[in-house]
Order: sequence, then C-alpha cells, then structure tokens
Amino acid sequence: MNVIMKRVLVSLFFIPLIILALFNGGILLLIFLLLITLLSTWELRNMLGNKMPAVPLIIIPLNGLFLFVFTLMGNDGFLLCIVLVFCTIALNDVLFNRIENAIIRISLSFFIVFYIAYTLSFAYHISKIEGGNYLLVSLIIIIWTTDTFAYFFGTALGRHRGYFKVSPNKSVEGFIFGFLAAVASSFILYHIFYEHYSLYQGIALGLTAGIFGQLGDLCESLFKRDSGVKDSSTIIPGHGGVLDRFDSFIISLPVFYLVNTLISSI
Repeated sequence: MNVIMKRVLVSLFFIPLIILALFNGGILLLIFLLLITLLSTWELRNMLGNKMPAVPLIIIPLNGLFLFVFTLMGNDGFLLCIVLVFCTIALNDVLFNRIENAIIRISLSFFIVFYIAYTLSFAYHISKIEGGNYLLVSLIIIIWTTDTFAYFFGTALGRHRGYFKVSPNKSVEGFIFGFLAAVASSFILYHIFYEHYSLYQGIALGLTAGIFGQLGDLCESLFKRDSGVKDSSTIIPGHGGVLDRFDSFIISLPVFYLVNTLISSI
C-alpha cells in the first residue's frame, strides 16, 4: 500500500472523529485536546532530546494537567503553571543531582508548555463563544484544505523550491495556492454557517489558516530540521506524528482567538 493510500484511509477514519469532538465541545473536546497534548508533548520531548538535554518525562503528565488549568483559568493560570514548571523541573534536577544543562532543561520545559498546552487550550475558549463550535470545525476544515492545495499545487506547479530552507520540498507557489484555498474555503463555509458566525469571523478564519496555519507548519519543520528528524513520530500511518498533523492548528488557535476578540470589540 503506497503512502497516498495510507494517508487517505487514515484520514477517512479519523476526520469524522475529529470533527465530532470539535463540534460537540464540552468533555469530548477536552478529551480530544488532552490526547493531542499528551502525544504531542511526548513527540516534542523526544524530538528535542535528539540534540539537546532531555527534559524529564514528568513534563508529559504535567502538560496534560496544565491544559486543564489553562482551560479553566485562562491567562490567570499561566503564572501558576510557570511556577509549577520551574519548581518541578528544578526540584527533579536537585534531587537527582543533575547540574549540567539544568537551565536548558527548564527553558525547554517552559517552551513545551507554552507551545502545546497553552495554545491548544484556546480551542476550548473558542468553543465557548457564540457559534464557537462551528468556528472550530471551520478552522480545521480550512487548515486541511490549505494543506491539501498547498501540497498538490505545489507539487504540480511549484517552480521556486528551496526558498524555505527548513522545508526544501515546499514551494512559493504552493504557499500562495494554500493561502488562496484558505480564503476561498472560508467564504464557502461562511455561506454554509452564516447563521452561526459573521462574515468578519469567516474572513478571520481564512487569513488565520492561510498565513499562520502555514507558518505553524514551517515552524515545526524548523524544529524537526534542527533536531535531525523527518517526522515528529511514526504513530499515524502515512502521516507521521500527531504534532505533524496538528502543527498548523496549534498556531492558528491563539491567533484566531485574538483576532476574533479584536473584531468583537470593534
């Protein structure tokens, strides 16, 4: 079975489950976010450990806990999590007499918490605003559409490759077609869900996915290149790792939440 077929079959199985979790919200959404947080944290810890001092394994359950802190307390929980990360990782080094690279381990732990648990918590906050479940479903669909068009049009028409050194196979043409697909799909979804969110929110979805979604993908490619790995893991057949599949979503969530907040205040 070739890679494309594996990707299609896995997508057909998981896509309905993901949409169900995002649309349903509540406890089902939290369980989904917790799974993504735990698996992504495991992948990122392993990936960074290829080049830098390994972060203690306790960061994995700790990050899962922080996801709930961020969803329940929002930004008010950020200071609490900073203190807990510092105390936990520092205490671990003190107890096991790990002195060398302690600063790097603590810094990497802060990064992992911010990059995964904090950003993913915005999915829950988005679900709580008016029409939030429709916005979440629309965002993930637009991201998938962006990735698909960027890949296929980039493969077929890409002439300017190598501009993004972190991802040599990506082309400028693919990035542009991905952005255009994001804007177009956002208008289509707005006309489907117009009773649930505004035109301005639809435009914000398209711009967020088209620009920051692709930026999120490139940023994760940067981490992988620096760590010397091709994929964050091989846990999803034909797709690589969980972080590979949700890197665009992770970055898009806080950006869209911020843009939507600004729109609402106007």
